[in-house]
Amino acid sequence: MNDFLERIYSYREIVALKRLWTAIKSLPLAVLTPKKFFVSLIVIAELVSMLIFQTPQTPRGQKINLDEWELYWSDEFDGDELDTTKWIPSYSYIRRGGIWDKGQVSVSDGTLKIRTEFLENGPLGAGWYSAEISTKGLFEKKYGYFECRCICPGGMGMWAAFWMLSEGMFAEPDGSAADGCEIDLFESGFFGHKDPRRVNGVNQATGFDGYGEKSSGVVLGHYKGENIFSQYNTYGLEWNENEIIFYINRVETDRLTGKWVPQTEEYLLLSVEVAGTDGETGIGGDGLPFLSENSNIENNDPSIFPLDFIVDYVKVYERKS
Repeated sequence: MNDFLERIYSYREIVALKRLWTAIKSLPLAVLTPKKFFVSLIVIAELVSMLIFQTPQTPRGQKINLDEWELYWSDEFDGDELDTTKWIPSYSYIRRGGIWDKGQVSVSDGTLKIRTEFLENGPLGAGWYSAEISTKGLFEKKYGYFECRCICPGGMGMWAAFWMLSEGMFAEPDGSAADGCEIDLFESGFFGHKDPRRVNGVNQATGFDGYGEKSSGVVLGHYKGENIFSQYNTYGLEWNENEIIFYINRVETDRLTGKWVPQTEEYLLLSVEVAGTDGETGIGGDGLPFLSENSNIENNDPSIFPLDFIVDYVKVYERKS
């Protein structure tokens, strides 16, 4: 797992260098207007900062126009319990430095809540409990626009995620995502970072062929949201047969083509994980480099718990014919 993560983070830096070179080459054209020249300088400065200080990038791509799409599937969490015709909650088991258990999932006030807290007498004994829910076996989709609106839990040593997965991720490696992959529409993990510029950033990533030596993956970038631990942001993915396009607040952050594009159905997941290994909390665990350097959940002020990952909705759209 460590080797896999090191490879995808090296890839991210290579991509940033390519973008920096592209931005520099575009400057002679940009000087035709002061506005374009100024914007180019901002982009270059941000890319240099990202390479040196690992600061997040501002989404600068095109906005998605949802007038061109129609709603296909959704859950707006309007009831008083999880809709088990749409979601399967995790059973009790150790996950990294914590424990996933369905008892940490609730629905109220029009939102889904995945709660993280220390339980002295939890189902598997004392430990840090959170949860994961998925649509596996209930709703799986190929192509479309997928979006979640949520508030991330603001605590060190933990991260929320909206992601997609298929069984092909665990099949015999074939050198592409065609038979399925993991797609992380976002992962939060920078709360409490010593560099305040990094706190409101999330990672967007994808990978295929499992998690071992033959795996391939890429973190497209560390992108800025708007006060992600106190207000709602949206995280989306547009997927067609030729590309996958990532969004934050409906503004494109990046895209991938070719071998990175899955050609089979994927299911949706929402989760909160605690850093560590084998149920023992730690700093990062599994070498997860996107967590802040003091990312042990034990380092938080105890008064912040219990802490909720709050999800307003999950929606899936199809492009209008």
